[in-house]
Amino acid sequence: MKKIKTIQPIGLWLVVICTHAFAQDAIQSIEVTTPRTAAQKYQWPNTVESTTAEKIAETVNIIDSPDALKYMPSLMVRKRDSADFGGATLATRIWGVSYSAKSLVMVDGMPISNQLFNDNNYGPPKWFVVSPEEIDRIDVMYGPFSAAYSGQAMGAVVDITTKRPTQAREGSLSVTEALQTFSNFGTQQTYNTQQAAALLGGRQEALSWRLLFNHQDANTQPRAFATSTNGTPVTPYAYVSKTGVGGQYYLGANAILHGVSDNINAKLKLDLNRDTQLSLSSGVFLGDTDASAQSYMANGFCASGAGPCSTLASGVYGYKQEHWVNGVALKSDTRGAWDYDLNLSHVRYVKDMQRTAGALNNDGSTVNNNASYKGSVRDMSGTHWTNFDAKAVYRPAQAPAHQVSMGYHQDASQLNSLTNSVADWVNRADGTMTAMAQGTNETRAVWLQDAYKASEDVQYTVGGRYERWSSNNGGVYASSTPALNQPSVSVSHFSPKFSGLIGLADGSVLNLSVANAYRFPTVGELYNVTTCAASCGTNPSAPAYSPNPAIIKPENVNAFEAAYSKRADNVSYRASFFAEDVRDALISQYGAVNPSYPSALYSYWMNVNKVRSRGVELSSDVHKFIFDQLDFFSAITRVDSIIATNDGLTSTGRSVVGNRTPGVSPLRVNFVATYRPQDNLSVSLGGSYQRQFYSAMDNNDVNANTYLGFSGYTLLDVKARYKIDKNWVASAGIDNLTNRNYFLYHPFPQRTFVGNLKYNF
Repeated sequence: MKKIKTIQPIGLWLVVICTHAFAQDAIQSIEVTTPRTAAQKYQWPNTVESTTAEKIAETVNIIDSPDALKYMPSLMVRKRDSADFGGATLATRIWGVSYSAKSLVMVDGMPISNQLFNDNNYGPPKWFVVSPEEIDRIDVMYGPFSAAYSGQAMGAVVDITTKRPTQAREGSLSVTEALQTFSNFGTQQTYNTQQAAALLGGRQEALSWRLLFNHQDANTQPRAFATSTNGTPVTPYAYVSKTGVGGQYYLGANAILHGVSDNINAKLKLDLNRDTQLSLSSGVFLGDTDASAQSYMANGFCASGAGPCSTLASGVYGYKQEHWVNGVALKSDTRGAWDYDLNLSHVRYVKDMQRTAGALNNDGSTVNNNASYKGSVRDMSGTHWTNFDAKAVYRPAQAPAHQVSMGYHQDASQLNSLTNSVADWVNRADGTMTAMAQGTNETRAVWLQDAYKASEDVQYTVGGRYERWSSNNGGVYASSTPALNQPSVSVSHFSPKFSGLIGLADGSVLNLSVANAYRFPTVGELYNVTTCAASCGTNPSAPAYSPNPAIIKPENVNAFEAAYSKRADNVSYRASFFAEDVRDALISQYGAVNPSYPSALYSYWMNVNKVRSRGVELSSDVHKFIFDQLDFFSAITRVDSIIATNDGLTSTGRSVVGNRTPGVSPLRVNFVATYRPQDNLSVSLGGSYQRQFYSAMDNNDVNANTYLGFSGYTLLDVKARYKIDKNWVASAGIDNLTNRNYFLYHPFPQRTFVGNLKYNF
């Protein structure tokens, strides 16, 4: 397979220096025009919702970039805590937080979505590429209705546009402090997060530059708990599982994180002429996380009162990361006959290593260099992926009613994951291999789309996307299975798209869209080892097994949306009906995949024959609501999603047909009200509601608000922001104002106080 070469940071700067030296002679004066979003430039047919840096600053107690999406219609970001450097997944209209590969996140046209996994652990986007200080606006495009994007856009495309300096020298310095009061079972503690950010930039004629430094020191509530299995009451904290099984107890908390991170982002933009721009960017994330445990048991960290033991060890680890994202882009915006966008980016895990204890002493100290109690070291260093996109738009003078856009896409991703059992797990990585996963995916695609303005009030958009996808070099290993070299697989597919935009007499707009899309499996879905979960038999029992990736098919998505929208002087509102049928939906479920043990049920990523979803989304944005100083935004999403047909079973061997799709919340509500009693002061009240959803195909969550369960929630947040003068801005707020105690598998943050002081220059 021919690979796209890695872009190295030094090379980026050399290109800029050389280009700038050339451009100084050719360019004397550049006229700056307001840049258009991708949706505007290429006339994408999708429903679009937007927010701006100013609105985010007024309404969100923002610490990290994913916080900026808090009140967007239908979206929910699963951010477990302030040290969730790599775990903030995005849920969309239909698909929940366990499906990270069913949405796309872009920064200035460069994809930052993780292309290796479809989960909420390793699959979230690389949010560090953009900091809150860099965001100018965010546009969210719903559904797979544009031919320019892959089937990963079935949920949404989040397009983040960053600021470009306009002055010779400008920037900002800010400090943020967050303080969480947490109380659950035997843990009553206050956890603080501190963040400092410096944004520096400038512009001289055709060249602008921007440099961002961000340092964060976060302490978090526990992410996990250890529970008993034998029913012995060794602590006063009873545990009842999400399926209602009781008689167990919480033994202690673990994965209590202290995370220190630094990220540096640099961006250069050079105007080659008034309509053509070259951009180069480079970003690095450096993460250093230590996780500790707390025992609730009277005898110490071991129930017997003597160690070593493994009771709380799985949540004691160290995790170090060094991730790079580099990109180069060239685009034109003449608004004439031809315009284009070229974008090449590369993500590489220079270092990604987690060291986990195998046992703890009774006083809670770790056991190291003990062959009887080895720890584990998981190393994903060397994992990488590359994206290339070439887009063009043609506006023929002979047929001015047409705007034809076209493009070529190529991506390549490689997973390297190795886990060893190591006696000296604190200092070494070499040991006995216990798990391995590797593989490469590649996609090549061409697309074409024509936006035809049939009249002043009617526009049709017709398009299609042809893709060829392949997966190679797959290999998996687990300690109970031999090493397996997996066969290569490949698929080709054409996806048609159609939209009609109709302007009505009252000034409102009706948008009808229908599209087909293919979402190809990630490497993480294809190459895995699964263990038997039910009907495993005895003498011998069914062993761990790695299903043939050839049996895992791409998701075939058929989507429809009818949207009615209207804008008036101070109000805009929209009502959307959306429908989605996904054949071969990839969902973790139970199935008989081992031919040697036909009765054994394994839990694994498998294709569901058909998932049917229908929903309604309402949103409104009212300025001068009731009185001039008050703005009010609200959004409601109602979804009915079921397993329409399937061969898979529940853990007890029953059919899942008619069950609710796991991870899909049937109802989400967001709102935010902003009151400005004077020009330099704003006060906001925001709220989020999510109804409980089922966590598995079984639909057997009867006790959702518990560890490993997924409960519903109602959250309220407040924020006050005061512009002291032209340079200084201060803000203070509270997230989870009512101190809601809830679980989304993990315990989530309770009442948190957030303060920020910022100096602009």
